Amino acid sequence: MTSEELQNIVLQALEFGQNGKTRACNELLRQIYSSLQTDPLLLWDNSHVSQLGKSLILMLHLDQIDDEEKNIGLVLLAYIFLSKGIQREEQMPEIDLCEIFRIRKDRIILLKSFDDFFVDSLQEIYYANEKAADRDAYNEQRKAVLSRLPLMQFSDIYDIEQDYPNLRDDEFLLDTANYIEMEEEINSEHINEAKLVHNILFKYSFQKLKEGKINY
Repeated sequence: MTSEELQNIVLQALEFGQNGKTRACNELLRQIYSSLQTDPLLLWDNSHVSQLGKSLILMLHLDQIDDEEKNIGLVLLAYIFLSKGIQREEQMPEIDLCEIFRIRKDRIILLKSFDDFFVDSLQEIYYANEKAADRDAYNEQRKAVLSRLPLMQFSDIYDIEQDYPNLRDDEFLLDTANYIEMEEEINSEHINEAKLVHNILFKYSFQKLKEGKINY
């Protein structure tokens, strides 16, 4: 499959998904999944890399793969593709605000819907040199990294707010922001830490992908 063919399949799958044409959408998602098995980086330098990430969110929501470990891998892939899309947009001479809004929102949806699936990776990042001595310590570590995920969502919301002070009246984003702010006392230090974690998680996951260490 060429990158152009994959790009067209991705866009069509998203359109079918949006219009509730589930059977046709599922068929295209299977083709996307098959293409990822052959070459996960086929759209890496393509302007539609973030849409590929969005199609994986669709795949996950439609329960296409009945294997938790592979779903964790797909979540990481979606995160990598969406983060690459954000990076691409930020490096453009002129940022397309609508496009970066869409990608950031998709990344928030991913982090919120599948927060549990990020725990292993974040635990490996935060506690790289601190192996848990026992089950209690291990559980404490997991609890600690899980508490970082709302902050990672909020850092994307914060970035959207710089362009759209009222988050474009987006109900999902407003509800998510309100919920996080009720649960957490958020300051600029938290946001800076979350941005740093986003950068590390992106690089760490991408490296794992290149080494063939993500099972999907």
